[in-house]
Amino acid sequence: MRLLTTIVLALCALHTNVYAQSQAADPRSLYDSHRWFELRSLASERQVDLFYRAAVEMAFHQDERAEQDLNRYIATQPSTEMKVDARELLLGTAFRSGRYQDALVQAQQILALKSDAPDIVNFLPTLQILAPFARQTIVSRQPSTVRIELLDQNLVLPVAIGEASGNYILDNGFSLSGMSESEAKRLNLTVNTVATRIDTMSGAPVTIRIAIVPDLILGGLHLRNVAFYVLPDDQPPFNQLPPGHRGILGLQVVLALGHFAWQPKSATFTIYRDISSGPAREANLAFDGSSIFARLAFRGRPVDMSLDSGAQNTILYPAFARQFPDIEKDGVIEQHRVTGVGGSASIKSFTLSSLDFQLGGRNVILKPATVLLEDNNSASARFKGNLGMSLLNQADSVEVDFGSMTLTLK
Repeated sequence: MRLLTTIVLALCALHTNVYAQSQAADPRSLYDSHRWFELRSLASERQVDLFYRAAVEMAFHQDERAEQDLNRYIATQPSTEMKVDARELLLGTAFRSGRYQDALVQAQQILALKSDAPDIVNFLPTLQILAPFARQTIVSRQPSTVRIELLDQNLVLPVAIGEASGNYILDNGFSLSGMSESEAKRLNLTVNTVATRIDTMSGAPVTIRIAIVPDLILGGLHLRNVAFYVLPDDQPPFNQLPPGHRGILGLQVVLALGHFAWQPKSATFTIYRDISSGPAREANLAFDGSSIFARLAFRGRPVDMSLDSGAQNTILYPAFARQFPDIEKDGVIEQHRVTGVGGSASIKSFTLSSLDFQLGGRNVILKPATVLLEDNNSASARFKGNLGMSLLNQADSVEVDFGSMTLTLK
């Protein structure tokens, strides 16, 4: 039986290698499977179509160059499908940077080409609410260090909103920032109802409302026109937080920080003066729509997870079990409870005592290691796992530079 298993695994490995090699030569396959690091390597090795070069530029935060290349591509591209793909990339970068009117224009252009695009149809009401407001802008960004709270691994940062103050969780997993209904009332914000629903970690969609914060200050960062989802107070994590803490700083605020670090032991958060001018040769972060890939290594092989500073724990997804099928034999089958905005869900999984990873220049240990056996949301099919604070906070300092697209653990 052991010999037969070995032969089967060897054949599977051979098939995987052949498949990987065939994909490596095909930029479309790499694009469709969200393999941005491999697509970047391919584009650096040989000439690829302008669309894929622009997609790489977008993934590694070279937004201005990517937008120029995508608009040039659209102007000369007869294929409707490829124009839709290009405009989806333009929509993603516009939304990430808080340019809501630009994002709405791209959504309308997509629907003019493909009226049955369900994700765009669902997202359109959000953009229609946001578009009349001015874009999010950085008024000033100065180097600074602030004291933070560590709440069950999460980073809780001090913010000033108008004349009020608060302490909000840093969570790039939120495409917009978020707050509870009582927090919006405390801040005297105007709340707009939106006919759309957002995906959550638990897989349960949530109906949302939106408010705009005119001014937000975090240390040396001063932002204007910051959009917030407004969610019920009985939703996690707000139902577990005191007044003044029921807020989440999402992806758009995280990106505006540019280059920052936190030190778990000293409970400090630092905004650096300089932001790198371009992605490093060994970049280990990449954008995927409103998500961020983080590249780790397991057994010397690359593993791409979604970076999620709002997640207390790191969870591995079914794609990880498929990449390393031999680990399941040592696991204990159970039901794992995943909790987030939208509630909780119980998902079939297996748990190992520990797994060792390499991340940002050092070794980290996932202990225990939970591997889901069922997809729990739309992102879990694209990633090998969700990288949470349980691994990041093992370092003395965690540094993020969106200029070089690097995550460094010291």
